[in-house]
Formats: sequence, C-alpha cells, structure tokens
Amino acid sequence: MNPSEEKSLLARQKLQAWLEAKPNLDETCVVHQALSLLASKWLLLILLALMQRPKRNSALQRQIRGVSPKMLSQSLRQLETRGLVHRRVFAEVPPHVEYSLTPFGESVAPLLVELCEWSVRWEAQVQQIRPLV
Repeated sequence: MNPSEEKSLLARQKLQAWLEAKPNLDETCVVHQALSLLASKWLLLILLALMQRPKRNSALQRQIRGVSPKMLSQSLRQLETRGLVHRRVFAEVPPHVEYSLTPFGESVAPLLVELCEWSVRWEAQVQQIRPLV
C-alpha cells in the first residue's frame, strides 16, 4: 500500500469511528454546523485568497474571477459575521477597507491545503466533471 492509500484508509477509519459515535448528521451535529459556516461557492475561495495576506475588496474581485461585486460583498459580510474575517476601515481620504483572516479563519488553512492537494491529485477528473459556468 502506498502512502496515499494509507492516508486515505486512515481517514476512512477515523470517519467511520466518528460516524459510529455521531450517527445523526442533522442541524444539531457540530459537523453539520461547521459545514454550514463554509459551504458556499465563494466563501472558501475568499478564505483561500485571504490566506496569502490581507486584501482590499478590489484585489479580491480581481483574484476571484466570476464573483459579482454584490456577491463578494455579501460573502465578505457573512464571513465577518461568522467570525472568520476581520474588516478594517482606514480613516483616510479616500477611505478604504481591508479584509484579513481572524485566528478562527486561519484555522481553516489545513482544510484548504487538503482540498488544494486533492484538487491537484484528481485534476483530470475534476476538470472532466466540473460544472459549466
């Protein structure tokens, strides 16, 4: 068994043990609640972009292609409300706003690393079945 297969097997075993302890995946489940914090087309991409450094709205708009200004603003507000992103307003002329990750937001980094690695490892299949935009 290669290291990737071993890692996958270990992950499945951990999930199986967890699911045996927590068989109900309803809204009272902490995993259900955590996924609802992050489950959106744009939220994870915004978090990923902010992992690089704090950014202004215009920089995020350029980096995350396809997101409308309205959707970006709504998503940033959701992330701020959920405690994942900090919004800093600079009192200067002209005023500007910068977004950064909170420690809670930074805690998502290991999950994003795993998702990025999975995406690269399975790129051919992901490209084949990705929804047409």
